[in-house]
Amino acid sequence: MVLLMKGSGVQRKDWNVNEPVAAGYCRVYLVEAGNVIYEQSGQKRQILTDTLYIFPATVPYRMVHDPEKPLQCLWFHIDFFPVRLSSLIELPLAQNKTLLLICRLLQELNHSGSLDTEYGKSVTAAFSQYLQQEYLPKQLLPMAETVEYIREHYRDHDLNVNAISTHFGCTTEHFIRTFTKAMGITPYQYLLNMRMYEARRLLLENKPVGETAAWVGYDDPRSFSHAFQKKYAVSPSKFRKSNGLFS
Repeated sequence: MVLLMKGSGVQRKDWNVNEPVAAGYCRVYLVEAGNVIYEQSGQKRQILTDTLYIFPATVPYRMVHDPEKPLQCLWFHIDFFPVRLSSLIELPLAQNKTLLLICRLLQELNHSGSLDTEYGKSVTAAFSQYLQQEYLPKQLLPMAETVEYIREHYRDHDLNVNAISTHFGCTTEHFIRTFTKAMGITPYQYLLNMRMYEARRLLLENKPVGETAAWVGYDDPRSFSHAFQKKYAVSPSKFRKSNGLFS
């Protein structure tokens, strides 16, 4: 389990989430205000306030909000590896006293600017562990060894689907079929998600585009820029300069 990113506040008017393939990690939103619609497999539902949501890691979904009633939330991106979530979890705070107390503490720490202190980090870690223990499915990821290998080596410039399948001693076709069935996403998409998410984090830390490209496994910055823009609909240079709120 790894906390990838966190943030808070009122989202921009053009905010939306569009995951045409599985994200590979869970968004966790403590929703404070806003009119937000969540869509998965053609089914839409309203996102409620004073509610904690854990969004799926292994299926595509979309979210949009009303620009006149924008989403306001405390949000986290959490990789609950080796557990993978395939459906939305909705947790009304009023129905769970323990969760309510933890969330109110997180909100207080966030409002006081203390989430990045050692105490704030320990509370966030305990919050993540509590969610995993109490609300996430108990079954483990079938491809845990393979996923762990990708997670450890995704920065390698020569890592690709053929190299991964060779490492595990199987044909590329069999590997793609087995991985996709277990994960709901192709191994190429999973590797790309790992690289693009890390790139996004580095760019938000104001790392240069060329340095970011090399760090996440790209020899050619132009290939990286093309992949990033295809994934996020914005060039890495514009993303780096935006300093926006991205949840």
